[in-house]
Amino acid sequence: EQEYVHKKCYEVLQGADRPCEFCNNSCLNEKKFISWVHKNLVMNKNFLIKDSKFFYEGRNYRIEIAVDIDDDIVAKKSYMYTKNEIVINECLQYIVSTTDPDESLHAILACIGRSFRCDRAYIFELHGSCASNTYEWCREGVHPQKDILQEMSLGSLRWWLDIFEEKKGVLIKDIEEIRTSHPTSYAILKPQDIRTLAAAPLRMGDRVIGFIGVDNPDRDRLYHISALLQVLGYFMVSLLRRRNLLKRLNAMSFHDSLTGAFNRNALFDRYGEPWKGDSLGVIFCDVTGLKQVNDVMGHRGGDELIRHCYELIHGALRVADIFRSGGDEFIVVFENIREKDFLKKVRRLQKSVREDRHHIAVGYAWSDRRPIELEELISRADTVMYHDKRRYYALNRRVPGVERRGVEREGISPRPDSTFYQFINSTYCDIEMFFNSIAMQNTTSYFYFGDMQKDIFYISDNMRDEFGFAGNIVPGFLQDWGRRIVTGRERELYRQEHDSMIREKREFHDLRYRVRTADGRSVWVRYYGLMKWSKDRSVPLFFSGRVTHQDENFVVDPISNFPREGILFRILDEARKNGSAISAIGFSLNNFVEINSTRGRACGDNLIRSISRELVEELADKLTFYRLEGMRFIAVIDSLCHDGKKELVEKIRGLVAARYSIFGVPIQEPCSFALLEYRGEVIMPEDFLERAVSLIRIAKHEPQQDYVEYSRSNIEKSKRLSNMALALNHDVLHGMNNFRVVVQPIVAADTGKMVGGETLLRWRFEGEDIPPATFIPLLEKNSMIHAVGRWVFDQAVCTCLRIRAYRDSFYLSFNVSLHQMADEHFPEAMEQTLTKYNLDGSQLVAEVTESCMDADTENLRRFADMCNKKGIRIALDDFGSGYSSFRMLLQYPTDIIKIDRSILEEMTASDEKMNFISSIVYACHKFGKKVCMEGVETMEQNRLIKDSGCDMIQGFYYHYPLELERIYQILSMEAPAAAEAPAAV
Repeated sequence: EQEYVHKKCYEVLQGADRPCEFCNNSCLNEKKFISWVHKNLVMNKNFLIKDSKFFYEGRNYRIEIAVDIDDDIVAKKSYMYTKNEIVINECLQYIVSTTDPDESLHAILACIGRSFRCDRAYIFELHGSCASNTYEWCREGVHPQKDILQEMSLGSLRWWLDIFEEKKGVLIKDIEEIRTSHPTSYAILKPQDIRTLAAAPLRMGDRVIGFIGVDNPDRDRLYHISALLQVLGYFMVSLLRRRNLLKRLNAMSFHDSLTGAFNRNALFDRYGEPWKGDSLGVIFCDVTGLKQVNDVMGHRGGDELIRHCYELIHGALRVADIFRSGGDEFIVVFENIREKDFLKKVRRLQKSVREDRHHIAVGYAWSDRRPIELEELISRADTVMYHDKRRYYALNRRVPGVERRGVEREGISPRPDSTFYQFINSTYCDIEMFFNSIAMQNTTSYFYFGDMQKDIFYISDNMRDEFGFAGNIVPGFLQDWGRRIVTGRERELYRQEHDSMIREKREFHDLRYRVRTADGRSVWVRYYGLMKWSKDRSVPLFFSGRVTHQDENFVVDPISNFPREGILFRILDEARKNGSAISAIGFSLNNFVEINSTRGRACGDNLIRSISRELVEELADKLTFYRLEGMRFIAVIDSLCHDGKKELVEKIRGLVAARYSIFGVPIQEPCSFALLEYRGEVIMPEDFLERAVSLIRIAKHEPQQDYVEYSRSNIEKSKRLSNMALALNHDVLHGMNNFRVVVQPIVAADTGKMVGGETLLRWRFEGEDIPPATFIPLLEKNSMIHAVGRWVFDQAVCTCLRIRAYRDSFYLSFNVSLHQMADEHFPEAMEQTLTKYNLDGSQLVAEVTESCMDADTENLRRFADMCNKKGIRIALDDFGSGYSSFRMLLQYPTDIIKIDRSILEEMTASDEKMNFISSIVYACHKFGKKVCMEGVETMEQNRLIKDSGCDMIQGFYYHYPLELERIYQILSMEAPAAAEAPAAV
């Protein structure tokens, strides 16, 4: 294809074997063109030749423009070529006059735009399956379009790209000419007030990397501008290449090559001076255990850990400005953020860390007191991080299935020459007072220490009083304490743990169980301590430690008062050793994200307490309950219980549903169940708990099943859900990759013609569309639903704008969830989006479910006020789905009532129900509401709906959800006059 490469110009252009007699290379000058006429024997045509040269990036370049002057029409317009000559010369000067490629590109676009009196001049660049407007010049008074032309699907530009591949340019002399032939392009271009357009490809080798274009030049200049753009495209590609090189060099200077995060140079380059903004927040993160990973797994394993932790931080905080300040340290900076919002982000990161298999110590600091010094904030955050790391090492022990908690503690053996002993010996130090001071007025921690050889211990006052010991000095303390343990099974665990500690010469002891207090109460405690051995480790000498009370939430959950998984792990491990089996029921309490968002966390905690008390009161003789992570629980079935698993499932379901109802939480599936069987010879305890979590997750995603059981297919489903969660997180963080919106049309009941549509979200995973019922809960669980909701609104506004190119009256609706309603920044984001697209909200409708309206009235009022301000109408979605009443027609500010498909299914059952539906429609009309019937799928249903008096219909009988290109195509077939018919709503 490129046969001319490495050949002489006279061979290619003139078909000669030696330099041309008319060669003028020695006469060329920069900033000046030489004009002359020559007949080309290869093409047998006369050309007006324009020659010049310029120096660029260390090399001399010759530029030549050849104009065919045999055409009389072209010859009459020779002034246009003079114009092109001037523009090219000016653009070349911009290229060589500055070292900043961005500055040159902007200057060239401005030159083209002004010279040919265009409305806009711009550059688009291709990346992956998308194209984005990266540079733009606008004539004064023209609204910029760059912000709304980002991440455009290449499918919408396919016919342009096909032309570009042929090394030709796109010419649109009249936008109306492409209305029906290229409806998607028309929908994109028409709202930009484009009448004429010229564009030429930007090519890097054989590959099209973008294009340069202009809007609304004079029609009679289109051909000449297109030729000019083709010529300038080569130089623009050179500038883009230089820009990319500078970016790579910058990345090497200011980015960490391992993670892609900014480095310490970038941190202090940006914040070297005192921050002049309103506030600054800093999160300091330290990767725990990196040295051990490097020692055990090598630096490759350490690098993987660092990358993993960076992705965890990035995913939790969803910010770009993360700085790797050291080998195992990351710093995240938030500018001009409210303290309340900053702390929310900190909590979100801490939650992600707790749920991850690796640990990151987190510290943070925020300030709005000027001058705001970054170094000071980093120092404060570092101090908080240090305490977090100390707490982790002091308190955390292995939890089944969580690798990061498997940290072996080193033995603590103080030496007489240690700093501690030196301090004690050189100061007036009262050891007894020190011991009493750490135990005084303390109802959660009790302290002990003793001589293992003499078997005599000293215990703190609060331990003596709380557990009924006769005095502080207790002979045979370890045996005496064991007698206070409540159950025989737990006493045996305690004895085995002590025996193994002596047998294995271990220095650390840690166990959880229930003990009885002096007043007869049974309380959960964590009992741990350190053992000092003789030098040859043959004799235990000294043992000391503490007992912590149940308010430490890693032992007994303080909300449900159920023991945590640590105790269950011990029970499973005992069953494994004994070869016995355990039957259990795993279950989750559903929709707590929404409950906490709308009712507040206090309400959610009270609901959990109420449920747990009810479960214990009704089922304590049959089941022992344990709380896992999040809202997951396991109920272990007592060996003497004769009730079947399915019967127990229904009892739990009924008790939970009753509590939800009492608290006024209208959830159809309040809990999801998994049936479990543990046999120690087949599976380890940690694997069993991981399996339980997996099956509960599957049950939540398959609400049509009463419960799920273990099977290979269910485990594969769980793995697929985990992979989906990871892919979702990746796609949200990378520009909503693999997401798109479709539109299901809504038609007028009397004519069957489209009057509007509902925007629906779609996500593609492993080559197929995943049902929203599957991926939406994953978005909610991982706190990504706010970002996705804002993107959907952006797409709805963008689509609405483009549909108006065909019909101004067409309205588009979008769904608003409980999560978005609780997002106090969502209304502000909506306003910003409408401003970005320069669109009012008159053709937008927000669909809000009745459960959303009832659950969060305060936020609903705030949201409705914003919608009213912007002209956005509100539709009550799923009306009649189970909890609605006619009070909603008056109580809430709605314009459209969308009747749920469940009522439609009942309509055909009897004339009475048909009359009931008609009365609903009549009442809505009396209240001034339009009515839309959802879920119409058959001819009979369509007839009944028309007879009921509904205004609009939505359902598969008329249209399935359609891709945007299909919507544009259907609308493009309407005659322009018909497209302006009055709206039905």
